[in-house]
Amino acid sequence: MKRMTAVSLMCMMFFTTISIYGRQNVRESILAGSWYPGSKQALHTEVQSFLDKADPENVTGRIFAIISPHAGYRYSGRAAAYGYKLLKDKDIQRVIVLAPSHQWGFRGASILDVDAYETPLGVVPVDQEAGDQLRTHPLIENIPQADMREHSLEIQLPFLQEVLGEFKLVPLVIGQLRGNDYSDIAQAIKPLLDDKTVVVVSSDFTHYGYNFSYIPFRDNVKNNLAKLDGGAVDTILNKNFDGFRSYLSDTGITICGKDPICVLLQMLPENADGTKLIYYTSGDVTGDFVSSVSYVSIVFTVPEPSQPEQSPAETTNSQ
Repeated sequence: MKRMTAVSLMCMMFFTTISIYGRQNVRESILAGSWYPGSKQALHTEVQSFLDKADPENVTGRIFAIISPHAGYRYSGRAAAYGYKLLKDKDIQRVIVLAPSHQWGFRGASILDVDAYETPLGVVPVDQEAGDQLRTHPLIENIPQADMREHSLEIQLPFLQEVLGEFKLVPLVIGQLRGNDYSDIAQAIKPLLDDKTVVVVSSDFTHYGYNFSYIPFRDNVKNNLAKLDGGAVDTILNKNFDGFRSYLSDTGITICGKDPICVLLQMLPENADGTKLIYYTSGDVTGDFVSSVSYVSIVFTVPEPSQPEQSPAETTNSQ
């Protein structure tokens, strides 16, 4: 029998004390009251305020995926709202979230084996059938430690709750990937990508400054950050997996969701079109560029299926 580590015991304690709603095991919020407001009304008001102020570019086609930031709402809420506003009132029944692991190192991906996630806005049911299907893949497991203190997945949920109402969640926390891992995980997810499903990739962009051990330049920081982030965004919009990987290597750019983005790039259909909706940095919010994190909202769309033309008889009968 394997000896339990202290971390394993902590995880057991965490997940045996999660809420019970009927028969459901619910992963409770760890961000309410800190990264976003802790009460239902305050959270609704804040998220709705961001959505009301967002003015994203009109896009055509069905929304296939968005890339959305995951900092506290004070910093990233404005950017997140640009992508999520495009999802409002869409007929979306399932959301696959690809979120990076900040706290726990592991290879592959984790889908927490719970029935639902909870925020102050309510409970989001997990798509159990999809989760069970994905966990048959050798790179996808149930790793409670990956979710115990992770913010990058949960931070997306209140926006999704506001714009979609009811939907099922497929929550993937992505660890370190290499080689064929990106395409292998992408291929495992692809069978779920029907026209009622959308993918959300959780990622901030450049983390600049001593706090992040990344100072590629010291002068004209604001403009240089925009140029640095812009190079990464261009490779993403071009759906260039190899180009994005090379850019990461050449620049050392600190994009925390780089692996989830790479998985997305391996999933995108050939006819997908990408659009950058908004870009800014925490330095723009605070006025301090000594330490700064960049936020981008990106959307990918695919053409709507063409409607077959009706014959004259069908047209007459339909009137």
